[in-house]
Amino acid sequence: MTLPRVLFVTGKGGTGKSTVAAALAIALSRRRPTTLADLDRRLSAAAALGTVLEDSTTVNVTDSLDAVALTPRAELEAFIERIVPIRAISRRMLRSRTFGYVTAALPGLEAFLLLERLRIMAGDAALEDRFLVIDAPASGSAVELLSVSSGVKGIAPAGTLNRLAHSVDRFLTDATRFGAIVTMTPEDLAVREALETAAAMRERLGIVTVAAIVNCVPDLLFDTSELTALSPLGGHARLAMRRNAAHEQAALVAPRFAAAGIPTFSLPMMFTPAMGPAEVQKLGRVLDAELLDR
Repeated sequence: MTLPRVLFVTGKGGTGKSTVAAALAIALSRRRPTTLADLDRRLSAAAALGTVLEDSTTVNVTDSLDAVALTPRAELEAFIERIVPIRAISRRMLRSRTFGYVTAALPGLEAFLLLERLRIMAGDAALEDRFLVIDAPASGSAVELLSVSSGVKGIAPAGTLNRLAHSVDRFLTDATRFGAIVTMTPEDLAVREALETAAAMRERLGIVTVAAIVNCVPDLLFDTSELTALSPLGGHARLAMRRNAAHEQAALVAPRFAAAGIPTFSLPMMFTPAMGPAEVQKLGRVLDAELLDR
């Protein structure tokens, strides 16, 4: 399957978005160098890889996988330091009350500069022949983040910010450079939100969703006769029925996304109390076989 250089992983909260991003980064890193950019304030994807990150730091996870933490505030500070190279002055600007008023008057500036950083990282990735996987915010916040460049163009109709905004737009809508992956669990609400997210990115922003991933899909554990035998067990029977229903719901997802031209892949439910590097490695092998070998 031909993938863009940058993969932006988002989904409804609670669908295992960060775990999927970590597993995808592992899978890609088996084929070529990969960077995982963690935008989650909790740095969940990096933690799933057994890595501790701090803001704007890069850590080597394996020989072919790096992880970096990015925050909007850090990108704003870096931008100011680039245009005001005298460190003492740039720091004084960032601390000043006047600068606070300026940033308040430009809503989305910090988020926009974060997108600009991702665009620059994508260019570096192309030169180095590497992938960039982004553990993005949950779907609603992700669409808002991806929309900020149009707002910046409205606020700054000319000048540096306007030029950068056009560059960011070209980057996000270039299917060879940027694409989204939406995650969901096999539940109707999560599936509907994933469909709505993919539609919003396509129709409002011109961004391609390259794949949908159904996470936490259980095997079909019981047949009808076994469920009947379990019925006297109350809560255990209800749990068994929910597991079977989730498996059946997952089978219905692919046709819904196929209608939108989006391929669907499934990741198994991991019956473990916590997700750690070993579990992420297993999920990475599944993605390697299903997503990357197509």
